[in-house]
Amino acid sequence: MSFKEKFKQLGNIYNTDKVSHHHYEESYPIYLEKFKDKKTSILEIGLEPKWGKASLNLWLDLFPNIYVYGLDIGTPDEQSERYSIFQCDQSKRSDLKRCKEKINHSVSIIVDDGSHIPEHQLLTFNEYFPILEVGGVYIIEDIETSYWTEGECYEVNRHQIKCGKGHKKSIVEIFKKAIDGVNYEFSQSSYGKVKHQKEIESICFHKNCIIITKREPESREYRFKNKL
Repeated sequence: MSFKEKFKQLGNIYNTDKVSHHHYEESYPIYLEKFKDKKTSILEIGLEPKWGKASLNLWLDLFPNIYVYGLDIGTPDEQSERYSIFQCDQSKRSDLKRCKEKINHSVSIIVDDGSHIPEHQLLTFNEYFPILEVGGVYIIEDIETSYWTEGECYEVNRHQIKCGKGHKKSIVEIFKKAIDGVNYEFSQSSYGKVKHQKEIESICFHKNCIIITKREPESREYRFKNKL
């Protein structure tokens, strides 16, 4: 069975909307298969253990050697041999910092399935991308909310969202402006609200998610800098 097939099978077994609704099995294996046997950890914001621990069980079965960290606004802290879940309000930098200090494994994968609020998605990326190891993958799910012109997001006390295509607060637009930062060696640009651009290897837009990979910041001097 391929990694993609296993992802889909486990997603259906545990009834996670990663497969049943979003069909992330079409894009995630491209980035995540390399970690299938690695002894490392994954962090998911918005693990939602109150809904049957669907994502948690998916990750535990899909990556047999991985440790899972979960942050969620609606659950008390919980720990076992292979996972730790911490109560955390993604909208508060102080909560994000407090929980970050409890992570003591190397982190290869970070998945933001939290509030779906663009401002929170940006805050969390800027706070947590530094703990991702080089070669790691950061996924922002449910970017559909950035296309909402109005509405309420039920995950965080019915938080109001008012964005829409091209809106300055859209997480899609914010990461579009970080594209030149991927080529910082040539562009000398790290414009925008996204931090750590010199460490971003790639920014890929897939259906309902943004996938970012991490590299070592470039230390060499560009040999054609006089042409810039």
